[in-house]
Amino acid sequence: MTFAKTPPLLLCFAPTDPSGAAGIQADVLTGASLGCHVLSVLTGLSIQDTAGVEDLQTMAPEFIDDQARCLLEDMTVQAFKVGSLYSPEAVSAVAQVVADYPDVPLVVHLGTEVVDGDEAAREAADDTVAAIFELLLPQADVVVVDHRRLEHWFAEELLPKSDAENAVQALLACGPQHAFVTGVPHAGGAPVNVLAGSDPQAEAWSWRRLPGSFHGAGSTLAAALAALLAGGAELRQAVIDAQQFTRRSLEAGFQPGMGRTLPDRMFWTRSAGSDAGEDAGEPDGDDDEA
Repeated sequence: MTFAKTPPLLLCFAPTDPSGAAGIQADVLTGASLGCHVLSVLTGLSIQDTAGVEDLQTMAPEFIDDQARCLLEDMTVQAFKVGSLYSPEAVSAVAQVVADYPDVPLVVHLGTEVVDGDEAAREAADDTVAAIFELLLPQADVVVVDHRRLEHWFAEELLPKSDAENAVQALLACGPQHAFVTGVPHAGGAPVNVLAGSDPQAEAWSWRRLPGSFHGAGSTLAAALAALLAGGAELRQAVIDAQQFTRRSLEAGFQPGMGRTLPDRMFWTRSAGSDAGEDAGEPDGDDDEA
């Protein structure tokens, strides 16, 4: 019997999202639509719908490590994508795993942490963010983050300022090769998505706002970028194509429940061959994982 050629393998670290809006479910849909087979390592189990998260059970660091090691001992992956993590110990576990595969592209999505308003929970979330800056970002090929979130961390000094003049410089000082910052205000009107790296000249793309409130756009963008890198795309082209994929998914978005609109990631496969053209649409509100 002759087997088909194995597609690119993308390993994603993310929580569940039972609504399919974000989390590991979004990664699987996005990766599959772009030709990847997605391997999953769960970082949390959530109770949620299209309106929001009701509860979350985080995975123990040892369980995260065991999931990843089991898969990596069996298969060779072409890219990693890291989504939401919920403790410094979990960050350390993921960082140790990816450190053993320095030649595999790593995309880190800095999404929203689930914090219930308790001061201790907020402090734990801040500690997790600090651990990501210290342990994961130095290994990242590209980190994807919303402008508002990045500016908040910079203003609150969760992101080490050092001699940086702005939040993007401070983020790059943590060690990632590139930062892809979404929703940056622009004097021309529409916000822009900015790709910055060691080259002092950053590159920006217009990101036209769509009406309505979307959930999962950031997850879609980061997963698409990781999937395209897994498929062998060069970074700049992967960034362009990931934005195009996300825009088309948002334009085909649907509202299955009483909450926010979800991107239709499989729309891409049903309209394969459509040309790139107009600017991408930006979601209104947080575009994040659980």
